[in-house]
Amino acid sequence: MTFDNHPTHPTFSKMPVLSNEQITLRGLERSDAAALIDIAVYDGVFATNEEEAVATLERIDGDIAKGESLHWGIFLNGTDEIAGTCGYYRGFAENSGEIGYILKEGQRGKGLMTVAVQLLVDFGFNTLKLDKVIAYTDPSNFASVAVLQRAGFSEVQATDGDRKFVIFGKGSK
Repeated sequence: MTFDNHPTHPTFSKMPVLSNEQITLRGLERSDAAALIDIAVYDGVFATNEEEAVATLERIDGDIAKGESLHWGIFLNGTDEIAGTCGYYRGFAENSGEIGYILKEGQRGKGLMTVAVQLLVDFGFNTLKLDKVIAYTDPSNFASVAVLQRAGFSEVQATDGDRKFVIFGKGSK
């Protein structure tokens, strides 16, 4: 891992692997594209076929190379099935990281995303040394709100119509 003399722009020669007893977060490869068609999204636009899923992964890889993003696939341990994706997006301004995530429809309601978000938060505070982690969600996305609340986030005032949540690292304000 290098920080290019700027602690808020991490780059990794290889995506770190994060795991617990349920799931493993690992970098995505072209060979994963077909399994990602229904959840591959960039700037709010979903892929509709494998070619678009590959293009989405390439755009995300470009953001990772610039230190503006970290993106993992969520894999079920024991099966290596892709359950979803998650990561840090939109850079690391002011030593904060914004997370985002999506699960395949058949994997929802199993607690997987809460576990993934907890892994992201731990990585953000312990490895990236972030001061805070932020997440935005649509006001009507009650499942996402529940994930964030279970992961220890607190709701704060947002100005853009979405619901904004934040969790602070130790010693941060």
